[in-house]
Amino acid sequence: MSENGTVNWGFIGAGGLATGTTAKSLHNAHNATLYAAAARDESRALGLSPKIAYDSYEKLIQDPHIQAVYISLNNDAHLPWILKSLDAGKHVLCEKPMVLNAGETINAYAHAKDKGLLLVEAVWSLWHPRAQRIQELVSSKAIGSPTNYLGTFTFDGVTKGNYRLDPNKGGGALYDVGIYPLHALVALLDEDTQYSLTQAEKENHGEQVDMTMKAQFDFTNSHSQGSAAIVSSFAMHPSQRFVLKGSEGEISLPKDQAFTSFNQPSELTLMVNGHKHTEHFAPVDPYQLMFENVSDRISGSGGWLPNPWQSVQVAKILDQTFKLVRESA
Repeated sequence: MSENGTVNWGFIGAGGLATGTTAKSLHNAHNATLYAAAARDESRALGLSPKIAYDSYEKLIQDPHIQAVYISLNNDAHLPWILKSLDAGKHVLCEKPMVLNAGETINAYAHAKDKGLLLVEAVWSLWHPRAQRIQELVSSKAIGSPTNYLGTFTFDGVTKGNYRLDPNKGGGALYDVGIYPLHALVALLDEDTQYSLTQAEKENHGEQVDMTMKAQFDFTNSHSQGSAAIVSSFAMHPSQRFVLKGSEGEISLPKDQAFTSFNQPSELTLMVNGHKHTEHFAPVDPYQLMFENVSDRISGSGGWLPNPWQSVQVAKILDQTFKLVRESA
């Protein structure tokens, strides 16, 4: 812990997300300190304004003053640095997708458990109070049992040379933005829910990764059964949609901010028996809330975290989707 009782964090990677957003969010957290940052170019690490900058990830994880690391590297580099960080005795918060398949996800969580450390997937949208409110509404049966879900996250504008277009670095629209609508649904359904892919369609648009991925699947558990459709794309008009229908109502979010509401007012719409009700939420930084909650858990002060099984379930759906695409080719 730092001298003022906050959790000392180390940033592994100083790319666009860390530079533009997450370092600032951590600096604003009331219970966390950006103690160190590491990048291959030490000047980039210094740009995050840590107390200490390293030119090596290995040097950072060996720093005894650090309790937790945040990993924001290319997707393919997540797993090795998760394992190395856990072996070095650090709690780990890793950007989504945490790893690239269900087997790796299960093994990573098992390793964290063996070490007695936290491993958390940084799906930042889950910490938004609006996401928490949707969980309350679904759990209280405000819309009855879920029967149908539509989740989309599309945009156009990934530039050449970006790792998101490199299949060897875990690129593709499903990994990058399809994660959001998938996690949003899985978080609302029971752990025993079974998911069965019925259709998957990939469009490459001349690239080596899925520029667009469309998937449909059925879900069933002891309380409900229904169907879902997910669309993720780097090559479509910008749009975000969240529509969850139940046996007695519907919850929907605005199309421009269903998963990326950041420091701006937001809302959700609840429709029950033909009556429309809109709930409003004040501007918040979900990244800051994420760091604060993880830091609280590390210091033994509570803190909300998503369940590991949610990440495992999402990874299984991703595996099924890619498998069905290969079989349909």
